[in-house]
Amino acid sequence: METKIELTATPDHAREIFIRHHARYEVSPYFVLLDRRTLGAPPSQRRIHAGFDVDLYGNGFDDSAALSVENSELRETLNELGAACRETAAHAADYSRIEIIPGNATLVLNVKSHLEPEALVTIRITHFRGLDQPAGSSEDKALADVVGSLYSMGVKKT
Repeated sequence: METKIELTATPDHAREIFIRHHARYEVSPYFVLLDRRTLGAPPSQRRIHAGFDVDLYGNGFDDSAALSVENSELRETLNELGAACRETAAHAADYSRIEIIPGNATLVLNVKSHLEPEALVTIRITHFRGLDQPAGSSEDKALADVVGSLYSMGVKKT
């Protein structure tokens, strides 16, 4: 049985984690698909911009040739990056819903860097107003806070 260790990071420790793993980030809109099915009427679907995804990538593995989802080094890197992301997004949680994704291992290959393996952690910024409500100023403010915090910790945008 695997136990997941919950790490906590201070701002200085988070900065050190981001630097050690050569972290970079991308921002993309987060959409939900609202599917309404009313009896007697045709189904309707509406795509709603519900917030933002801040995808944070980190590498710096000792043996990238032997990496796999089961590798303990990847799991450790994901735990560290997740803890650093929680510290980064802590202040934004005052006015938006913040999720740190994944709970499990995610490994991607960077096509711009000779298929170098990278760990991926997503900071999802949404709201509590309901699925049919679009993102608003509170999500914009949370995104600005998260991006500003990442910038102050030396994380570059790609």
